[in-house]
Amino acid sequence: MKLPIITTLCSAFLLLGVQVHLNAQTQASETFSFSLKQAQEHAIKNNIDSKNTTLDMEIARKQIWEITAAGLPQINAQANYQHLFKVPEMSLGGSTYLATNLPSGTNVTSDDITNKNVYMGFTPAPPIQLGVKDNTTLDITVSQLLFSGEYIVGLQASKVFYQFSEQKKMKTELEIKEAVANAYAMALLIENNRDVMQKSLDNSKKTLSDMKQMLNQGLVENTDVDQIEFVTLTLLNGVSNLNRDLDFQMLNLKYVLGIPFSDKIVLTDKLESIAESIKLETLVATPFNINNNLDYQMMLNAEAISTLNLKREKSTYLPNLAAVYRHSAKMNKPEFDFAPTDVFQVSMNIPIFSSGMRNVKVQQRQLELQKTVNSRENLNNGLQLNYVNALNKLTQAYETYQNDQKNIELTKRIYDKTQIKFSEGIATSREITDNLNQYLNAQRSLYTSIFALFTAKNTLDKLNNNL
Repeated sequence: MKLPIITTLCSAFLLLGVQVHLNAQTQASETFSFSLKQAQEHAIKNNIDSKNTTLDMEIARKQIWEITAAGLPQINAQANYQHLFKVPEMSLGGSTYLATNLPSGTNVTSDDITNKNVYMGFTPAPPIQLGVKDNTTLDITVSQLLFSGEYIVGLQASKVFYQFSEQKKMKTELEIKEAVANAYAMALLIENNRDVMQKSLDNSKKTLSDMKQMLNQGLVENTDVDQIEFVTLTLLNGVSNLNRDLDFQMLNLKYVLGIPFSDKIVLTDKLESIAESIKLETLVATPFNINNNLDYQMMLNAEAISTLNLKREKSTYLPNLAAVYRHSAKMNKPEFDFAPTDVFQVSMNIPIFSSGMRNVKVQQRQLELQKTVNSRENLNNGLQLNYVNALNKLTQAYETYQNDQKNIELTKRIYDKTQIKFSEGIATSREITDNLNQYLNAQRSLYTSIFALFTAKNTLDKLNNNL
């Protein structure tokens, strides 16, 4: 009797734990509502690539100071400890003196010297140590670069590199905006196709139910019912596939936006409103200014860097000038120490002869600069060609969109009339199936043309740096 009670309690606790876990997941997730513009702004702040380009700009800013600091005063301190196992010594000789073994007060004669009663003695002086056994030395050095052509060019190059980092960030943001726009439009495209197919599925289910009743009354044949049932199953599979495609596309959009997959997003813009906002006349009338194109701006920056590289190689012909001040202090000084404690020097390094190495390096930089100039001219022509191509695709997509709008109205009228005829017994189930497929194809074609129109506009805006 107790076992069921225990089992019931365990089940209750298990259900309670599951509910708490689900509630925690629900509370942890967030729901975001985005228009297309809001989605792009969110991606600029939260996309990983965008964050990395911001870090690259900060790195470039630090590198500018790194190069600048190389030409500012540098102060270094060095401490050394030294132990001598044997201290070197130096002897300075000694002193001489006259000595005698004669009694005190005796007059010394030459015979006494001959008889060695008087002789000359020598007293050696104590040795002088040339060092100390243990010593600690502290050196402080202050250096200042006075002139360097490479340093001046390096400063200029660092600023150009920072501009390149800025342009790279802008290009990344432009690509992110394009990716968000395409993913956003693709999600709307799949969602609209799913809704159209779901509506057709609902109509097909109702028609199938009516057909089965008519079959029971002997008003239609089994073939007609089977035909409608086949269409219903096909639409059911199509709706399931589109639901899975929409789920994946939403995950892709979250990935681009930098949103956790557990969060939910709601798209507030409609595909039709996006298409209606595209003004072909305005886009066609806007001239293409290649200087606004980020790829061209980055190529100009690359050319500037190549020019500075050439300038840097030429600067190696110039001398370098530097000043150094050094102060040295010893904890224990030897008796004789001729090392100066304070030294100031100015040094100049003058390049004289390098067996043609500097000249060859200059020639290499000149050739690299010419390559960059050629690449810039080629990019100029390529961008002009891409603009014409993008403009043609936009015009073609716009014309297709207008035709598809007319086709959707025609196929809808045909399908509605066929349904009326079928209910009156005039049209066959085959005609309903064909007209329904025709209407569905027109719907898909319309949304596909809207997507093509939108992506063509994005391509054109990207060339104009206007996303």
